[in-house]
Amino acid sequence: MAAARTLRNALAHLPSEVAVEALAEEFPWIELLPPADRPQFVSDFVNAARISADLGQWSVLAQTIREWKATAAVYTDPALVHELTAPLSDDHGPVPGPREA
Repeated sequence: MAAARTLRNALAHLPSEVAVEALAEEFPWIELLPPADRPQFVSDFVNAARISADLGQWSVLAQTIREWKATAAVYTDPALVHELTAPLSDDHGPVPGPREA
């Protein structure tokens, strides 16, 4: 846990560009993310590492990495990026409320 906290602290105090560069060595798919999103990945990584170290549950960090990797994969398909970022033009009706358990 001490190593994880040390890593978290080091990343949290680095300039954003340097932290992105450091993490890109381990996670090369970061380069697929738009430059404006890369600092958010670093922030999410640092927060998840802090939570994981505190709880001793590394699934939190693993989930964060999985989600960002999936986001990076979306950016490899320009048609999908367009579809997901285009404004909605259709009204799909009212959203149903939550079901009672």
